[in-house]
This record gives sequence, structure tokens and C-alpha cells, in this order.
Amino acid sequence: MIGSSTGPSKTWYFAEGTTRAGFDEYVCLLNPGSKVSITEFSYMLGTGETLVRRHDLLPASRTTINVRSDVPPESDVSIKVTASEPIVAERPMYFNYKGAWSGGHNVLGATGPKPEWYFAEGTTRDGFDTYLCLQNPGDLEATVDVDYFLVNGTREFRTGVKIKPRSRFTIAAHEDGLGIGRHNDASGDFSARVRTSAQAPIVAERATYFNYRPYLDGGHDVIGASGPREDWYFAEGTTRPGFDTYLCLANPGTRDAKVDIDYFCGDGQDVEREDITVRRGSRLTIATHDDNLGIGRHDDPRGDFSAKVHSANGVPVVAERVTYFNYQPFWSGGHDVVGAAAPALRWYFSEGCTRQGFDTYLCLANPGGKKAIVDVTYFRGDNQTESKSGIEVPPRSRFTIAVHDGNLGIGRHDDAGGDVSMEVKSSNGVPVVAERPMYFAERWRTMYRTAIAGAWGWGDVTHGKTSRPYVALTFDCENNGGSTGQILDILKQKGVHATCFVLDKLPASFPDVVMRMADEGHEIGNHGVTHPHFTRIPPERVTAELGTTEEAVNRITGFTTKPYFRFPYGDRNVGVIAQVNSLGYLSTYWSVDPQEWRASNSAQSVINTVVGQSGPGAIVLMHDVPKTIAALPAIIDGLRARGFMLVTLTELLYPGPVGRP
Repeated sequence: MIGSSTGPSKTWYFAEGTTRAGFDEYVCLLNPGSKVSITEFSYMLGTGETLVRRHDLLPASRTTINVRSDVPPESDVSIKVTASEPIVAERPMYFNYKGAWSGGHNVLGATGPKPEWYFAEGTTRDGFDTYLCLQNPGDLEATVDVDYFLVNGTREFRTGVKIKPRSRFTIAAHEDGLGIGRHNDASGDFSARVRTSAQAPIVAERATYFNYRPYLDGGHDVIGASGPREDWYFAEGTTRPGFDTYLCLANPGTRDAKVDIDYFCGDGQDVEREDITVRRGSRLTIATHDDNLGIGRHDDPRGDFSAKVHSANGVPVVAERVTYFNYQPFWSGGHDVVGAAAPALRWYFSEGCTRQGFDTYLCLANPGGKKAIVDVTYFRGDNQTESKSGIEVPPRSRFTIAVHDGNLGIGRHDDAGGDVSMEVKSSNGVPVVAERPMYFAERWRTMYRTAIAGAWGWGDVTHGKTSRPYVALTFDCENNGGSTGQILDILKQKGVHATCFVLDKLPASFPDVVMRMADEGHEIGNHGVTHPHFTRIPPERVTAELGTTEEAVNRITGFTTKPYFRFPYGDRNVGVIAQVNSLGYLSTYWSVDPQEWRASNSAQSVINTVVGQSGPGAIVLMHDVPKTIAALPAIIDGLRARGFMLVTLTELLYPGPVGRP
């Protein structure tokens, strides 16, 4: 998720948006001024209907609007935001695209419609679905032409696309008709120009959903550039392991462009690549993690870079930077940004988050010859402000601030105080470039699980805190990968993360299922190897049982099963609990057991037991057996209907049995 603005505005536009199942759309608003800003949201639906909602923004504040609360479900929507005082607006969206590719993307709004929009990046290769989202906020019908510029210098034209007044229209570039169709080679890589008449200007976004490679899926989104330029600036970029970063250059003109790229690396070094040809009417992709036109792969600050793209012969181009990443194990996704036209003295960001599961950074680039002194003001969602002053950015370099860190950021806040907007200001008159990348995953991934276990005194836990409407679904995975896979299918369809206790036979025989657990955001706990009565085996075998499964899961996923262990049959005593505690495990029992493994218990009785007996803080025990598969959808629906949030063990137990709810 990337975004940046050089100034507030009284109008903002977003072409893309939806409240379809699997999509959660928000609008994040920063009012940096001293007066209340009265905002009017005009939601332009795909049906042609317009809904108007009002939201008042306090001075010097950050506000988040859940679009689903303003717009009916299953609606495709564009937005116009009109404010009485200048504000900044971004639109993050989290998604489970077609039930297969999950992630999120974010875009800074456009401040007005235009007759032309340009996109340097786009692809219709296998694993990539690319859309052009077009908003007509005006009172006249717009007639739109789309030019696709292909890598080989050829062009494809789609003309006469009609967009009704105050509505939106979507073009699937990966489909035939108005798109270029599916091409699983370089012919599927394109840039695009979207044009209409000056009398009926529009707003254009390009949203891409992807499966870049196994266990790396997600999406990215940009609002187009208003035109080609000779210079483009990027504050963020990295070639560290796990990050593939590309510069996409489009030349929509009639002459070849000769491009120079300056990379300003995190170790203070400059790397220059000169005389790069971007042929007329085509696009060029530069892999910055390669040594040829990039800086190569570096697992240190040398791999962190900012960049300036300059057309040396004066032929203007369009430039985007797209990154695909595994930020941490199973924190995967992508982000994309159109370059900045120039450095500036101020930058604004309305979105940012330091709640559990979110890491937010400010990337500052100083492409000039003098040191920049930067001040950052943080506007928190709890109406508090914080300032960090005197941050030095040396000439021709980049500097990174971890907003979730308490040093130059605001630290971790698992409440509204962690929702943050930002103003970046150069206090000594040296302009900089600023971007704000965000990485996110399941909340439990950033929680210090060992500390949580310690807060519960290690020992044995049977339920979580009763002050929150949380229920943890836990599964003892003892049988086969097929049954476990069906459970994972249901959890994914329902958008639930659970905690799975695995016997060693699962990673030994079905490593792909264990990998899928980790990839889809489930916690993995330890259940031993042979499912013995632990009170009847010697201490050395206890150690071996836990160690074997821990090693197998770690080898496959890179994760530890600690600190959660479940005794088979719940068979435990003080001595064996103390031993597993000494091995780094919290004994995890349960408060609800439907005993779905009993032949006498029907699927309906399992549903009744779990839904009826679960209360706040419940830990539900289930197994990978057919009756669980049959009952699970209704269990999830029933618990949600009772107002419960379904969470992992870590979220249930966080931060401990006492403290904030």
C-alpha cells in the first residue's frame, strides 16, 4: 500500500470501489487544518444511481469511513468527496479476490477529472487480472478511447466506450473485447492511455489482482498520471531478498526516449544507468533487482533505494514502480505507485496504521545536493497529535522511518491511536520526496506470543478473556490432509483464521497442507507425534514428541509451533505441564468440546453444542473429521449471529488475563 500527496484539496475522486462479498473498502481522511471540514460523499454506483452521505471532520484529525456502512452490499461504486475545508483522502481496500487471492491495495484520490490518463504498467499474463476503472462524475455522457501500447511497439485501440453521467465503468484488460485478452508472454505486458473529450473529463484507475508466484498473491492499484514528463521521482524501492521491484516506463510519443536512472541507495552510494532506450509507442520494464539496468540483489541497506528517472533527450515518458514482496514469512503482496513529478517541501498521507498486524513506513528521498531537515506530524485516530522534528536526510540519499516504532514513529497502538495520518515538512527549505508503504498480515503475526503465554503464567489455559466477544476455533489435525484441506476451504470461504494443532504425520505426509495453513493466516500449534497419553510416557519421550513436530513444521513453513501445545485426550498433570512449559509451550485445553468424533453425535448436535455453549473467551475444540466439515459453516454463521468475533488463540489471549479488554 503506497500513497502520497503534496497538498490538501477540497475535492477528491476515486474511480474504483466495491462492496461486493470479499471486499472491504474504506476512505481515510486527514483534516490538517484548524476548522471543522464538512464533507459530502457522492457515491456513484454502477447502476447510475448516486447516494449522498455527510461526514464532519474535526480539526487536526484523522477519520476512517467504512464504505460498506454508506453503500448497499454488492455495489460497484466510484466516489466524489467534497469538503468545506481542504483535506487529504485515500482509499484502502482489503480483499479476497475470487476466493483465491487475498491482500489489499491503497490509492490516493485524484483532485479532479481530466481528459487524459496514462498508465505505464499493466499485464494480462496468467496469474494477473488487470482492470481499468473509469469514473464519469459529470453531467454529460463520456465517450472514451483506450490505447494499449505493447512491448513490441505495436498498439491496440478500443474506441467509443460510453460512460453515463455520474457513473462508473470497468474494462477487464485481460479479456477480449475492450481489453487485449490473455497473453502468457511479453505480448501481455502493456501501457495504456485513456482519453475522452475536454467537455466530459473522467477519472481513471488501474487495479491489478495477481498470483505472482506460489504463496505470493495480492493486488495493487494506482490512479493514472495526467501526462508524460521528463522527470519522475520515487522515494521507495528495495532489492532485498523477498522483494522484486520493477520500474515500468511508457513512451506514448512518436520518438524514442533516452532515459537515465539515478539510484540513491540506503548506504549512501549512487548507481547510475544511462542511455536506456524506450521505443516510441511502447513500454519497457526494468528489474531493479538485476545487475544490468538495476542495482542487483542486496541484503543490506545497499538494497534500499530511491530513484530519479530522467529523459535525457527531452522525450517525455510515464513511470511507475511496482513491487512484489514477501515482507516477512507469509506477509506477501504487492504495491505500485506512479512517480512524483518533483520533490516538494510538504507531503501528506491520510492513511497509516500501527495496530497489530500493520507495519507502516515513511520513505524520504533527498535527490538534491544539500541536506534536508524534516519534521513529521502524526495525526492519530484518537484525536492526539505527535511531532518528530529535526530528522536529517543527507543529500542524494534516502531515509526510512518505521512509524510503528516509538523512536521516530508513534509506536504500536492496538486501538484508534494506531490509525494515523501524517504531514511531512522540510523545515530548511530543501525539497524531498516522500512515500508511505504499508505491510499487513493477520493480527497475531505481530503479537509477541511468548510474552502473551508468560502473561497467562504459562501453566495451563482453558479459556481467554471474558471481557471481549471473542471465540477461538481450534482444530486437532490428526487424520489426513484431505479432511484438513476441506476445513481450510471452509475457513477461507468464511474469512476465518483459526489455530491448528498438528500431529507429525500431517507435515510428514501432507507438507502442502501445512504450508497452506501458514499461507492462509492460521496459527499452527503442536500436538505431538503419536497421540499418546502424555501422563504415561517418560520425560525423554515427551521432549521427543514435541521436538519432532516442531522441527517438521519449522522446516516447511519457517514458523515455530511455540508457544501452544495441546495434550492428546487432554491427558495432563502438574508434572507434565511443567515439562512442556520448560520446553516453551503453554498447555492449551478447551472450554467447549462438541465431541464430534463420537458416532452418536450428529452434525446438528455438534452445531448446537458449539453455538449454544460458547461464551466470551471460549476455546472450541474440534477435529479434522467428516462431522466437523459438515457442521463448520453453520457453526461459523451461528457464532457470528450471536455477535462473536472468531479469532486465533493469540488474539483471544492477548495481552493477558488482566489489563485492557
